[in-house]
Amino acid sequence: MDHAWSMAHANFLSSLSDEELNALTGHAKRNSYKKNQQIFSAGDNAKVIYIVASGCIKLYQLSPGGKEIILWFSFPGELFGIAETVRGVEREIFASANIDSQVLVLSEGDFVEFLRSHPEAAMRAIGILSARLRTVGFSYADLAADDVETRLVKLLLRFAAGSLPTPCMMPKSSEEICVNIDLTHTDLGNLIGATRQTVNSTLAGFRRAGLVDLVDRHIHIIDPDGLSQLLEG
Repeated sequence: MDHAWSMAHANFLSSLSDEELNALTGHAKRNSYKKNQQIFSAGDNAKVIYIVASGCIKLYQLSPGGKEIILWFSFPGELFGIAETVRGVEREIFASANIDSQVLVLSEGDFVEFLRSHPEAAMRAIGILSARLRTVGFSYADLAADDVETRLVKLLLRFAAGSLPTPCMMPKSSEEICVNIDLTHTDLGNLIGATRQTVNSTLAGFRRAGLVDLVDRHIHIIDPDGLSQLLEG
C-alpha cells in the first residue's frame, strides 16, 4: 500500500528528461492561485490538463448537503484534471488551491501530442494514474473495514511515505517526519470519513502518547515506529 501511495503521488515533472520537460512545458501557461481560490468547478468545460508547479491543490466533491468530500491532494509535479478532459465531458469535481500555488496549464491537444511523441513519458503517466486509482480503492476499503483511529494512522503514514512538500525549518530528531501539508482537522475528517471532533480527540490521544505533534497548521510524526505499532495492535 505504501508503494502504491508513493507512486500515486510521484512527481511526474521530475521524472522527465530535459528534452521531455521542454517539450511538455513549451506550450504550457503558468497560472497563480491564492489560497482557497477555485481552479475549476463541477459543470465547467474540461478542455485543459493541469500540473502542479508549486503549492498544493485540493480535489473534492460536494455532497447533496454541501459537505466537502476530499478526494485527493496534488503536490508539486503531479497531474490533475485529466479524467474529464480525455473523456470529453464536463468537470465532475472541484479543484482549489489549498495554499498559494502555481499551476501549469496545457490544452488537451498539446498534452495528447506530447504523450504520442514521448511514449516512455506516457507510460510513466499511466503508471502514476493507475497507482492513484488503486490508492483510492484502498481508501474506500479502509472506510468499510477500519475504525477511525486506524484510518487516521494509515492516512498519516501514507502521507509520510509519499512525495511531500519540503519539511519545515523546525529542528527535528532523526526519526521525526514533517508532514508539511496545511490541513485542518475538518480536512482530515473529510479524508477519512470522520467528524472534526473525533479527529480532534484522536490526535489529542496521539499527542499525549508522544506519537505526533502539531506545528502551526501541519503535523510532525514524532515516533513513526510507535504510530505503526498501533496498526499491529
